[in-house]
Amino acid sequence: MAEIKDSIIDELLIESKNNVSYLVPLLARFAGVCATSNQNQIKHYTGLISQVCLIWETEHPEVEGIRMLNEGMANYYLARFKAVIEPCRKALCILENSTYTDLYGVGLMVYGAAHRSLGELDTAVEYLLKGTENISLASELAIYHCYCFYQLAEINVHIKDFETAEKNYNRAIEISEDLNLTSGLFRAYNGIANLYLATKDLEKCKQYLDLSLSISNLSSAEKGRSYCDLGIYYFEKGDCQNSETTLRKSYQLRIDSSLRDAASTSLLNLAKTQLASGQVNEALVSLEEALEICLEFQSKSKMLLCYHLLAKTYDKLGEWEKSTIAFKEYDELQNELTTKQLQNIYKLKNEQIEKQKALVEKAHREITDSIAYAKRIQSAILPPNRIVKDYLNNSFVLYKPKDVVAGDFYWMHKSNNKVLFAAADCTGHGVPGALVSVVCNNALNRSVREYSLTDPAKILDKTREIVIEEFDKSDEEVKDGMDIALCSIDGFTLSYAGANNPLWIVINGEVLETKADKQPIGKYATNQPFTSHQFDLQKGDTIYLFSDGYPDQFGGPKGKKYKSRNFKSFLISIQNESMDKQHDLLLKEFESWKGNLEQIDDVCVIGVRV
Repeated sequence: MAEIKDSIIDELLIESKNNVSYLVPLLARFAGVCATSNQNQIKHYTGLISQVCLIWETEHPEVEGIRMLNEGMANYYLARFKAVIEPCRKALCILENSTYTDLYGVGLMVYGAAHRSLGELDTAVEYLLKGTENISLASELAIYHCYCFYQLAEINVHIKDFETAEKNYNRAIEISEDLNLTSGLFRAYNGIANLYLATKDLEKCKQYLDLSLSISNLSSAEKGRSYCDLGIYYFEKGDCQNSETTLRKSYQLRIDSSLRDAASTSLLNLAKTQLASGQVNEALVSLEEALEICLEFQSKSKMLLCYHLLAKTYDKLGEWEKSTIAFKEYDELQNELTTKQLQNIYKLKNEQIEKQKALVEKAHREITDSIAYAKRIQSAILPPNRIVKDYLNNSFVLYKPKDVVAGDFYWMHKSNNKVLFAAADCTGHGVPGALVSVVCNNALNRSVREYSLTDPAKILDKTREIVIEEFDKSDEEVKDGMDIALCSIDGFTLSYAGANNPLWIVINGEVLETKADKQPIGKYATNQPFTSHQFDLQKGDTIYLFSDGYPDQFGGPKGKKYKSRNFKSFLISIQNESMDKQHDLLLKEFESWKGNLEQIDDVCVIGVRV
């Protein structure tokens, strides 16, 4: 008996007799043994685990669920599929409302997989989908989360829903790779190889079969599976000799591992190869043994194939009566397995889609509600229109975020007779840009209120210092910040300083441009003090500050950028209009240029007439 011992299970059996909490790791380890299909170990430990469970059932009634799951799981891996149903049903009833959530999920997977083997595919899908929702990827039983997707994919292939099958196999592969689950990876590789066989993509099929066989320490049972799939691959390639040799090898490995149900799969494919190569009598021998096994395990999906092949074989042998009987069995079973079950499977699939859709819609509502609230917060930091008109009576602000919230913002402050105003463009747009805008707006406010600065260059120097200081609090390096054009106006005297954003003044129908310092408010390779520029203005001169969203917008007949040249020309063309009218004309021009194209960035333009 020594060869079937598992030292970890033996140790856990001892511990679990004294402490009920060891039952979960015990069953998790046993589940791992089951997954490798070591038949002798399964038979040896099933009874021992049940005995330990009986010790605790009076004190902990939910332990009966563990005992029932242990029995159902053992029956499943011993291919006693009918014997799985009742103990698993009891286990699920007990474990559903217990603290053993992951064990409940394993029960769902085993129960679903057993129904799949019995040909009850709609019930299988229902329980396997529930299994994916109840087994944590952080638990010792994560392999069964992977198996749920694998089993679902196998059903998808059977009903020729190849697109969903590929998604489920890839999910199983992803989980197995992330968690280093060798057994899960082996099954998923073999499964997706079969998918590509079904879709006649033989190159991908061979690629995944090679991957499965490259996994180290494969058991005889696992090798038997890979050789079976490889034999099918050779058959599809038209190489019947290699197909027969490989399938016989698979059959023998499975019989030696006491996997009679799996051996019937090798026999069915061997019979197909024998028929294709003219070995009709040999095919009949293979099919008769396969049918005996299928009837023993009540594996209806394989019985279906077996009757179909028997009908063809008897036909070739001229045994018309037997051929008719076999075809009748096939037809009755086909009707049983298809119409109603397929309807139920697609109903379950649609219900799953609707459930996922509802979750997405809920998440979308939560996000949009949060963004809407963020807009209220951001709007609170922007000067309201009455303040704008109070500080700068003959002016406009064109503010058009790309998204609900923006990285662009406009800012104003009054100190005695001086009015400070700015158009700012923070890193990014949408929610990230809006978060940066709050930091930068706060830094401007601190510069003038806390440090009493009124000179634009000095304000920008201090604002940069505050912004860098705020972002330096992060554990990660943050290089976000803003570009800005900042002005101070007192009567006819204007002062300006800029970080990448220029100042335009329209005087007598011409645009006078003052370039900004080529550095942002934020971390930069070489930060230099900002430069102030002073101007003596005349009545009727017009000042414009703006972010790059307006001139950079794509549109027009060729889908190109609007560009600064067109922006200047348009501003000159509307100089005879009031500032409110200029706002409307600028908005109309922007929309006309953009047409059906997407707005690419936030837009902020400030116009002030002296």
